[in-house]
Amino acid sequence: MQKFAAFVVKSKWIMIALFAVVTVVCGIMVFHNKILYDLSAYAPKGSHTEDAVKVLKQEFDDKGSAYVMVRGVGIDEAVAIGEEVSNIDGVAVAVFDASKDYKNNSALYSVVLDNYDATPEANAAIAKIISYLDGKESYLTGQSAMSYYTRLETLENILKVAIVIVCAILGMLLFTSKTYFELVIMILVFGVSVVLNMGTNFIFNGISYVSNLVSLVLQLALSIDYSVILLHRFLEEYEIAQDASTAAKKALQKGIPEILSSSFTTIAGLSALILMTLPIGVEMGLSLAKSIAAALLCVLFLMPALLVIFSKTLQKTKHKRFVPDITKPARAILKVRKIIVPLFLVLVVLAGTGQFFNRYSFNINGAARIVNSNEEIAKDYGMLNSLVVIVPKGDYQKEKELTQFILSKDEVNGANGLAAIEVIEGKVLTDQVNMEEMMALGESFGLTETYAILLFNMYIIQNDPDTEVPTEEYRIALIDLLEYAYELALEAEMDDNLQDFEMLLAARKNFEGTGYSRIIFNVNSAVESDESLALIDELYTEIGQFYDEFYLAGESVACYDMANAFPVDNMKVNLCTVFFVMFILLLTFRNFLFPLVIMLAIQGGIWINFAIPLISGNPVSFIGYLLISAIQMGATIDYGIVLTSRFRSTKKWITNKADALAEAENAVFPTIITSGTILTVTGFALGLLASGVVAQMGMLLGVGALSSMMIVLFVLPSMLLMLDKVSELTSFDAIVRKMKEKSKKHSAKQ
Repeated sequence: MQKFAAFVVKSKWIMIALFAVVTVVCGIMVFHNKILYDLSAYAPKGSHTEDAVKVLKQEFDDKGSAYVMVRGVGIDEAVAIGEEVSNIDGVAVAVFDASKDYKNNSALYSVVLDNYDATPEANAAIAKIISYLDGKESYLTGQSAMSYYTRLETLENILKVAIVIVCAILGMLLFTSKTYFELVIMILVFGVSVVLNMGTNFIFNGISYVSNLVSLVLQLALSIDYSVILLHRFLEEYEIAQDASTAAKKALQKGIPEILSSSFTTIAGLSALILMTLPIGVEMGLSLAKSIAAALLCVLFLMPALLVIFSKTLQKTKHKRFVPDITKPARAILKVRKIIVPLFLVLVVLAGTGQFFNRYSFNINGAARIVNSNEEIAKDYGMLNSLVVIVPKGDYQKEKELTQFILSKDEVNGANGLAAIEVIEGKVLTDQVNMEEMMALGESFGLTETYAILLFNMYIIQNDPDTEVPTEEYRIALIDLLEYAYELALEAEMDDNLQDFEMLLAARKNFEGTGYSRIIFNVNSAVESDESLALIDELYTEIGQFYDEFYLAGESVACYDMANAFPVDNMKVNLCTVFFVMFILLLTFRNFLFPLVIMLAIQGGIWINFAIPLISGNPVSFIGYLLISAIQMGATIDYGIVLTSRFRSTKKWITNKADALAEAENAVFPTIITSGTILTVTGFALGLLASGVVAQMGMLLGVGALSSMMIVLFVLPSMLLMLDKVSELTSFDAIVRKMKEKSKKHSAKQ
């Protein structure tokens, strides 16, 4: 440590130059990062959804889509709006069927875009639709609208969140500072670490907006205590040495164990997310761990150089202490330790038991505007919850039977597919017709009886010339006949009145690929309602009676897969987090008791945090649960490390253990209150100003950070004092000493 500290301080100008170059390069790379606002692609690895998405990408050229409802319009105006929306640049078609899509003076349009979901072009098209409908009561939903609104709300909220967090950081740093200029150094270190982290996000080849936003704001809150530890150590050492270089070396030597143990526990907790089957969990674990690594590098290599260079300015801007002395209150709290500890243990047992009764939410899409639109559209048209069934193509009769079977389910109120599109009453596109039926149907398509007969015979001659089935008994799928008629009309340059044919053939391209067909059903139930998830579970068994190979896709299917993956993911993340953190604590303190005490305090805070949603009756976002558990364990355990380390050093020169603990708590109070308050404010800022899954994670983070901070300040000191004598017996040195004594006694007896 001594050589490392000397090297860093001696190379201060090299460090400044190196970080300046890297910051410029990373600053340029920030503008080339790809931010993903469509989270539907983050299906669990090896899940049904992942398999279905692969088939959909291979078989169907899916463009962006959205539902648009306009309320308070007459039927003529509704038709005109549909035509106008279809003509908007970036919109392929806006489908409107007055018989089904007009209710209570509200018109519902199914809009297909020219580009894929979440692309800039798709976002531009949605923005143009919204602009066109300005002044009308309109609501948009669907994947493209969801991506657009998610991006819009993120950009709207990030500035507000950033302002709140920056104000909180500046306020707390000023409150706990000893000099005014240290705020400048802190901000420089934070700024460089943020740029380094964001500039290296290119390694993800596209990062989700959740990871990008959360890692940005949490990096400041999670890593601030590293800077505070080193800064306070430097100022303490400067008072003794009166030399900046010497003070920086001593500060690094003494601060590195605390900083490394704190950062490594945080990184370990976040890295456990890499074991998840959900790709967004892996991405968030990597991006957040990388953000902590960036902050750690800046604190260890850049900050000492800045402290030495600006040491005189730091001394000139000293001010009186704003943080109150809490030694007396700490002593008072320690006097009632025999009441505090048992009450805490009872609370931990109750909260820990309550975890088994929490309900979890698996829907990771949730922009506020989308939620509102879904609720408004449901008033007139019920829930719009698409379920895609993908089956091998070729057997139209089986597709029709499957469609009718699924439509018989109480939760399903609509279907769209070749076997569900009714050409005329009683006939769908995949129905087979003979010549007599074709003659009867011909008029519906503008075909004379003679032309219908000719068309039928020409199809047989060209496509099945060797058939032995009599012409009057021969049957042809209606969709095949219509496509053949369309091709003949194009060859004869008969371009008039082909619009109906083109729409029907477009439907074929949309619902039939090279090897698979898809049928899109509407489930009139919320995405992750018990009814929707039960339906998915039933269909996985029942569709097997029709097809050996099939795939299901949709938001409810994704939630179903996530719900199945969650128990295993939860166990892996929790066990690995506890193992890594315990291992690091064991190496840090070289004592078997301290890791258990600190872990109990922090884990207790986590359980108390997640008991609150249970009491309030609200579901917990599963990604929020996994992420915040890892963050709360990895980040707030720093407080326990700092307090315990200071107590161990303080009791060497203060014989009264209660006084030593009170003095230690007073010494680390600025560090804990700074980091804890900033993390708490960050969480509540995200919870109140963001939306969807980010807002849920924010509230969990705010409550979790606050509870952990209170436990470290009020409960952990009491536990350390009550178990102090036991801790002296469980240190590595004490155990080794006892083993040597036993060995000597055994040798003496021999």
